Amino acid sequence: MTAERARIGIIGFGYIGSYVYEQVTTRPELGMDVAFVYNRTPGRISAVPEEVILEDLGDFASRQADLIVELAHPDISRKYGVEFLRTADYMPMSLTVFADAELDAQLRGAAESSGTCIYIPHGAIVGLEALEEGRQMWEEVSIVMKKPTRSLDFANSPQFDPQAIDSETVLFEGSTRDICPLFPRNVNSHAAVALGGIGFDDTRSVLVADPSLETSIIEVEARGGGVEIKVRRENPMVGVSGVFTLVACLASIGRACAPGSGLRIC
Repeated sequence: MTAERARIGIIGFGYIGSYVYEQVTTRPELGMDVAFVYNRTPGRISAVPEEVILEDLGDFASRQADLIVELAHPDISRKYGVEFLRTADYMPMSLTVFADAELDAQLRGAAESSGTCIYIPHGAIVGLEALEEGRQMWEEVSIVMKKPTRSLDFANSPQFDPQAIDSETVLFEGSTRDICPLFPRNVNSHAAVALGGIGFDDTRSVLVADPSLETSIIEVEARGGGVEIKVRRENPMVGVSGVFTLVACLASIGRACAPGSGLRIC
C-alpha cells in the first residue's frame, strides 16, 4: 500500500465497523479516509453520508479502496475475497474462513499473483507476533477460550442447547480446523493463532461456555525447543466481540498501511 492517505473500504457496520468508521472519520492523524461503507441492512448506515455508502458490494472496485476491511461474516471472503485481492489489500476479521483449505489457497494465490496483501489482524490475541516468529520451533500450540454462554452463537452447532448449560461446560476440544465451522463467529481468535503459528490441523482448540462469566478469557500456550510461552487475556464482552477488539482492530488497520504482498500478521 503506497497511498499517502490510505482509502479504507468498510464492510459491516456493527459494533466494530461503526467504531472503525467513527475513528477514521474523526481522527485525520490516522492518515486514512473512508472509500466506502457497505452493510447488508441499509438502515443501519442511514447516518453515513450518501456518497460513502456502497449499495452493491459487487461495485467495490469503483471506489478504488487501498484496503478493504471485512467486519461482517465469513461469507464475504467466500464470495468476494479473490476479487478484492485483484485490486486491493484485504483484511478479513472473520478469520475462521481460512479453515477452508481450498479457499485459503485461492486467497493466497490471488494475493501473490496480484501483488496485494492479506492482512491477518491479531484481534484478541496478545503475542501473536511471538507465535509467528517462533513457528519453526513450536512442538505444541493451544488456545483455550472461555466465554459467557450468552455470547456464543450456536447456529452452526444445533447439538447444543444453550438454555440447558447451567455451569462451566466444555463445548469442544480438538483441532482448530474442526472448531471453525462449528462456531464461525466466536473462534476467530483460534484461527488467528493457527495462522500465526503451526496451522489449523496442529493447533489444539478448547471452547468452554460458562453462564457465570461476564468476560471472555483466552489462554494461549506454545512450547518447543526449550521455549515456553503462556499468555492470558480477559476481556469484557459486547455481543460476540470483546471490548479490547475495538482498539486492536483499529491498530491493525493502521499497521496495514505499510507496503507488502502475500499474507501478513498485523
